[in-house]
Amino acid sequence: MKASLEHLAKSTEDLSFEIKEVKQARFDAPYHFHPELELTLIIAGEGKRFIGNQISDFSAGDLVLLGSNLPHCWQNHRKDWLTEDFDPDAAQALVIHFSADFLGETFLNKKESMAIKSLLERAKLGFSIQGSTQEKIAREMLLLKELAPFPRLLNFLQILHILSTQTADLQPIESSESNYTLSTVDLERINRVYAYVIANYTHEVHLDEVAHLANMTETAFCRYFKKVTQKTFVELVTEFRIKHACQLLRSTSKPMIEICFESGFGNLSHFNKQFKHWMKMPPLQYRKLTLEWHQ
Repeated sequence: MKASLEHLAKSTEDLSFEIKEVKQARFDAPYHFHPELELTLIIAGEGKRFIGNQISDFSAGDLVLLGSNLPHCWQNHRKDWLTEDFDPDAAQALVIHFSADFLGETFLNKKESMAIKSLLERAKLGFSIQGSTQEKIAREMLLLKELAPFPRLLNFLQILHILSTQTADLQPIESSESNYTLSTVDLERINRVYAYVIANYTHEVHLDEVAHLANMTETAFCRYFKKVTQKTFVELVTEFRIKHACQLLRSTSKPMIEICFESGFGNLSHFNKQFKHWMKMPPLQYRKLTLEWHQ
């Protein structure tokens, strides 16, 4: 899997925003980014979504707003990739792409638009939309595709207005935007690395392969990666593995040794040590606490 700068359809040049319906056997878009903002509603399917360096489970109803150049992809559970008896419409989503100046360069500077301007600026880190706001926005998005162009534009503005006023239901996804304020060259290079990690973190990861993706020697790549991301490559891989383990601990009753290997760790002792370092508690205690929180 190779991260890429995605160039969206030319139809966006004639319209204020683009609506795309996705219906396929599984979500197969690569880890990618684009200058346009994105509002995505998952209608069917489940698996893991990757936004920046955050991993979350997704299922029908998942709704996110992503800022400009924030890399992302959705992947169905890997067991679903291998099934022979597949449903061609098992993965469905409604995706809206729009630029910050979709109504002209001065629109967001008007007094009436200041709340929406603030929303779009804060979306740099991505928002997961929860609660009653999620239900309301999902309904409005599903109505959009049935409307004529001008009513559709008005309804889209209403969607942005709702999001800008219901901030309590907007949960930030990323913790830092530092990785996404890079030059386009650096952003593409770093996201090729992230794409490789996403595809391989549950298996063995090879430094020589990822350095080759960045077109660098291993030593030069390690220095470059630490300078740009403020973390080592090993820390990045471990972070993805720990987050994967956390999802398994929260959502399954699998034994610890199975979670250890499924998350890409070579042995249980190393897994326990790394988990305690990152999460400040052993994995068994983490599972117990998350179960108590959800009771």
